Amino acid sequence: MQLGNDELKIYGITKNTSTNKYMLVFEEFGLKRCKEHGICKLCERYNTSPAWCQTCDPKTVIHGWTSGNKDVDNYIKNFQLRGSRYDEIIEWIPYEDLDDIGVIGEGGFSVVYSAKWKKGKRYISYDNVKHTQNRTPPYPVALKTLSVSQKDFLKEFENLMQTRFVGNKLEVYGITQHKKTKKYMMVFQYANGGNLRKFLEKNFTKLKWESKWRQLLFISWELTQIHKAGYIHRDLHSGNILIKEYANGILETYISDLGLSRNKEELIKEGEIYGVLPYIAPEVLFGRLCTEKSDIYSFGIIMAEMSTGNPPYYDLEYDVSLAIKICNGLRPTFAEGTPECYIKLANRCMDADPSKRPSAIDVYKELESWSIDLTIFQEGDNVISTLPLNLQNNVHSKYTSQFYIIPSIQVNFTLSNPCFTVLS
Repeated sequence: MQLGNDELKIYGITKNTSTNKYMLVFEEFGLKRCKEHGICKLCERYNTSPAWCQTCDPKTVIHGWTSGNKDVDNYIKNFQLRGSRYDEIIEWIPYEDLDDIGVIGEGGFSVVYSAKWKKGKRYISYDNVKHTQNRTPPYPVALKTLSVSQKDFLKEFENLMQTRFVGNKLEVYGITQHKKTKKYMMVFQYANGGNLRKFLEKNFTKLKWESKWRQLLFISWELTQIHKAGYIHRDLHSGNILIKEYANGILETYISDLGLSRNKEELIKEGEIYGVLPYIAPEVLFGRLCTEKSDIYSFGIIMAEMSTGNPPYYDLEYDVSLAIKICNGLRPTFAEGTPECYIKLANRCMDADPSKRPSAIDVYKELESWSIDLTIFQEGDNVISTLPLNLQNNVHSKYTSQFYIIPSIQVNFTLSNPCFTVLS
């Protein structure tokens, strides 16, 4: 049987017992094969992507290396076997292959480093005749180690990879192990713009509204992919959003730190509250479970932060008193010149009733609809250089995710509060 320029391997025919319809049974990756991808040296069929055969190549990359830890090896190999492209294959990266390692950030349970990967990342080259598997010169990467068990480390790595498979754009290169501490470290894409909070501090007064709008598009799309994969982030804030700045000034935005992410089928410990207080949804502060709509609330807070350039509630202590105010309706303000449609969307995201908040894909679609007329941002651009930035010396310590034990919230709360009466 012919399909385009390639033969589609047919195995037989079956019958759906529910519909009584007959169905062809053919190779899983057959529809991906085409002449332009080149020919696999092993099966001598067209590749499923440029210079990569998903049937044969994954079975070769799982051999010839070991981390020295069977569990770590199995995690890496399981994802290698699912690799659909050469440039997306993760690896065990020996620590000796990394150079110029330095700390660039610390969180509640993690340390992030920058480094140079001497071997270089994978990429596909093309010489107008054929595609070829290749490596870049020594390449800048980020390393992340967690102050948690190996099991929890591998869980975060799994979360990151699962969302990567459905479209999360943060590149993941593999796992390494610190030579001295023996802690495992994730190796992933280096974001030269830092996190969103620091980026706003440095660039807010010269950041055009169209650029902020595009960043929110990226973030909402990434969040859509996380939810599509069946996960809830649970710790979304501006410190967990990474910025890559290209030489031409174009910015790309990525959601990181999926350590707290949970599949919707997984149970969360009762009363477990962790994160940066202003971004935690009021129903969660009051003891309800995190849901996708909790992430949307966090996105609404980020929208307000993008409007003013200031951290939410920067002039208040992040304590029980603030948590109670949030549950009683306190929300961030917006800067002069912020478009009305922007304020309305952010307020919908921050609604006290989770059921009234939009989904991530609905947020993305609404943001995308504004592309028809970007003149809505003109007034904001005219006044942005005059807006005050209010920064405190200790703001970064306030912005570290941490556990909050807030039993007094329920004591100080009334049954008429929407956070209590509306189930998440």
